[in-house]
Amino acid sequence: TLSDLKSDELVSILASLEKKSEHPIAHAIVNYVEDPVRTQEKNLKISEVSSFESIQGKGLKGTVNNVEYFAGNVKLVQDLNLTFAVSRLEQFTAQGKTPVILATRERVLGFVMVADEIKPESKQAVTDLHKLGIKVVMLTGDDEKAAKHMAGLVGIDEVIAHVLPQDKLAKIKELQAQGKVVA
Repeated sequence: TLSDLKSDELVSILASLEKKSEHPIAHAIVNYVEDPVRTQEKNLKISEVSSFESIQGKGLKGTVNNVEYFAGNVKLVQDLNLTFAVSRLEQFTAQGKTPVILATRERVLGFVMVADEIKPESKQAVTDLHKLGIKVVMLTGDDEKAAKHMAGLVGIDEVIAHVLPQDKLAKIKELQAQGKVVA
């Protein structure tokens, strides 16, 4: 049964779904599963996915072994009207990690946490922009706590989170309407 999924099975299903996505988080999950050393140590594999569909700003869905799965963020789980203790994620998002939740229409099966790696030159780039009198704003679709944590590590001034891809241009125009020059 689905409730008996082991963590390796959960990650394999998630990677199978994410293999069809272009999102950077998807690439991280697939790379984790396709790592040759890890594949030998664990029972990880990529399965065929049918009926794949991207759900913009929220995640994706697809069928693996005749079961329809959903993978994505908290908004996706809320849209499915599933009960999920979001508070379980707070300790991770406060550390800059982004949750990817795996579910069916009936229940949440589990989640994995993905974290960005900060490039060594990022902090210096933000510092250099500040020296030029430039305010740095992060505009992201990611979780606000995770984004604020990462922004704090490099000195970014402001975070605008939970922005759907189709809404990012509108946010930029809002900043411009406030008299700000946006690059």
